[in-house]
Amino acid sequence: MAPSNKKKGAVDEALAGATEKVLKEIAKLYDSGLNEGSGKAGAGTVGLRSIADSSQLQMVMRKPRKKVSIMIVGNHSAGKSSFINWYIGEQIQKTGVAIETRGFTFVTSGKKRETLTGDATMRYFDFLSGFTKFEGIIPNLFTEISTSKEKNFLCVDFIDTPGLVDGDMQYPFDVQEAILWMAEHVDLILVFFDPIGQATCKRTMQVVEKLNNGPHLEKIHYFMSKADAVEKEHDRQRVLIQITQNLATRIRNSHAFNLPTFYLPRDDGEASAIPNAIEEVCKEIDKSINMTVQKNLRLLKEDCERILARCDVVQAEDKVKKARNLKVTLQGLALMSGAWVAGALLLGLLAARVMPAVCRVADHMCQATHIQTLVRISPAVQEHFALVGGVLLVVMVVLLVASKLTWKTAPVFNKKDLKKLDEHRAVTKAIMSEESDLYQKYFDTLSHAER
Repeated sequence: MAPSNKKKGAVDEALAGATEKVLKEIAKLYDSGLNEGSGKAGAGTVGLRSIADSSQLQMVMRKPRKKVSIMIVGNHSAGKSSFINWYIGEQIQKTGVAIETRGFTFVTSGKKRETLTGDATMRYFDFLSGFTKFEGIIPNLFTEISTSKEKNFLCVDFIDTPGLVDGDMQYPFDVQEAILWMAEHVDLILVFFDPIGQATCKRTMQVVEKLNNGPHLEKIHYFMSKADAVEKEHDRQRVLIQITQNLATRIRNSHAFNLPTFYLPRDDGEASAIPNAIEEVCKEIDKSINMTVQKNLRLLKEDCERILARCDVVQAEDKVKKARNLKVTLQGLALMSGAWVAGALLLGLLAARVMPAVCRVADHMCQATHIQTLVRISPAVQEHFALVGGVLLVVMVVLLVASKLTWKTAPVFNKKDLKKLDEHRAVTKAIMSEESDLYQKYFDTLSHAER
């Protein structure tokens, strides 16, 4: 290998390692937060997701993925699997496969070589939980785990989609809708057109059109693969024109449309006179990785700001609730006191009504002044007892009901909750500080790579 290529390889490897580290660090901050020994104020073992999900905040928060998801779409024999094999430097995907191969295959990096089938793939990639709505999809899901460290593969998850063909081909699931669903969950979409196959088949064009009608415009890039399969320049130009004309009516911003052509470098290393834009494919992947790192760092900062804002909101709401609780408690006590007074008066009326009879039986009990008073007012009470007693009973019941309806307090934070809220703030601020450090380290790595 030439010295310049060795140097470039070393730089690429260092950059890929730094990028992978940043993406993993971001995911770690969501899962487990900062280490105790990090030296950051408020450092601990609680991550942003746990803080957001706490009983004090009750927020919905998803952590960003550790890797960039790249979906490759194209007709059968468009070179999707061959490109993946070339990129990772390993023959992990079968090529030249019969059309009957109709599933989704995820190609990701790991510590050991493994193959996962449907259910295991669903567990490995948690964002696939909604993918089960497509009947027949699970038996056609696969994951190939490779130990390769080629290029930026450590930061990438490739998704090899079913080859699209026309005719009587029947897929075991709705292939077009499945691809569109997957497009919602990936960072980059590469569309490959085969110059000697069914590049402009109806299914491929329908998928392209639907992708363009969705919110995916910025992450779709088109390439004509296997350019070396057409040796004559005028034949390649004819195929390019044909593909471009077919796409023109189906894509937005067609005036800025670009269709680079590429092919895989030959095993013998022999140079070819045919222009090869394979580095442009790699650059799009690198750009997507860089954008994802920046997006994840930005999301980390925004989520920290959301948590801090939520802490302020819930604490302010708690103060309002406590003030309202005090108000309704005082109102409830006032109404309850009124009910007690009405009840006491009603008991007094009952005592005045029955006291003469009691005194006739036990005269010695009626010598007290307050008892004599009850005996004296007893005739008046007897005369108006039904009216006055009824009114007092109604008033007492009404006040009791009003007290019960009014005296409803909202749940508020106790001292333990408020302490936990302060801890959430401290940890979140420490994570925000770490986000700034990660940003600086990442851009330092980029600037060194450019020198």
